[in-house]
Amino acid sequence: MKRKTEDRKILAVIPARSGSKGIPHKNIKHLNGRPLIHYAIALAVKVQNKGFIIGHVVSTDSKRIASIAKKGGGNVPFLRPPELATDDSPVVETVIHAVRWWEQQNKETIHSVLLLQPTNPLTAAEDIEGAVKSYLDNQPKATCLISVCDAQHIRLSTLYHKKGKYLEQAVRQLDPASQRQSLHRLYWRNGAVYLVRRDLLLKQRKIMIQNPCCYEMPKARSVAIDDIMDWCIAEWLISCSGG
Repeated sequence: MKRKTEDRKILAVIPARSGSKGIPHKNIKHLNGRPLIHYAIALAVKVQNKGFIIGHVVSTDSKRIASIAKKGGGNVPFLRPPELATDDSPVVETVIHAVRWWEQQNKETIHSVLLLQPTNPLTAAEDIEGAVKSYLDNQPKATCLISVCDAQHIRLSTLYHKKGKYLEQAVRQLDPASQRQSLHRLYWRNGAVYLVRRDLLLKQRKIMIQNPCCYEMPKARSVAIDDIMDWCIAEWLISCSGG
């Protein structure tokens, strides 16, 4: 695996903006005794030591987050420019900024980027390793890869938009009484792993396209923390696993 990674260098980027509306100071809030961002950093270090990536960069606009990230072994070589740290700042611009910094400082051109979001603390090294292997095995066709999990509990025919006191079917022309077995199998993009090739990232300023390559993860490791309920679920799952 190391030889393949050396030929196709993959850089991990961990974005950690200071603002968080759902859970204040989410990236540094302690989850089961550890700052949330430490989970993503530990994951990046582990897969780097195994040769799956060449390094990682934590991109943050906060000195406090930077300090805590460094204590967890994170590589925080700069503070993100303010214009890339607003509520409306696209994450793709943050990733591009980190890639350009890395290539300029290290005098090397990477092949792809691994985006690791701190909000997915249950992601395991085996998930990254499996995703990277699948992604590289499908080169050059695979310009990006996303992680997903089974979403068979969701039926498209049962999803609605609310219009006043009435509902409108979100996906029209589906029979609300149709059996789940008659529909295509559904998957949910869990936000844990994004892999994107450098040319797609820099030329098209995209992290994913309409038909990305995929890597399936178990539902138990697919919690994406957006609110306090997600936080409690993640904390419970980590406690159960002894993590």
